[in-house]
Amino acid sequence: MKINNEEIGKRIRKERERASLTREQLVEKAEISVQFLADIETGRKSMTSKTICSLANALNLSTDYILFGRDDKHTMSRVDIMLEKLTPAERVFAENILENYVNALEQSAKKDE
Repeated sequence: MKINNEEIGKRIRKERERASLTREQLVEKAEISVQFLADIETGRKSMTSKTICSLANALNLSTDYILFGRDDKHTMSRVDIMLEKLTPAERVFAENILENYVNALEQSAKKDE
C-alpha cells in the first residue's frame, strides 16, 4: 500500500476545518510548527510516526484514517468523541443503548436469512 502525502494532507486539513480549528490551534495541540503543518497539509512533507500520532490525538482520529482514509476507524472515533463527553453513568447508559441496537440489528438480519 503506497503512502500518498497529498491525500494525507488533504484528510488532515479537512478534519482540522471540520473541527473548526485554525492551524495555530492544531499545532499547539499536536506540538509541531505552523510551517510544518502547512507543509503536511499541502503534501510537501511526510511525517514520523510520532507526528502522525500527535495529529491523530489532537484531531480525535485514528492513524489508519490519516494514513489510508479508512472511514471505518474514523467513524468509530466519532462515537468515542461523543462518549467522552458523557458522565460515567451516562456513558454506561449510552453503551447499553448501542449494544441493544446492535443486537436488534443482528436479530433482524438472522430473521431475513
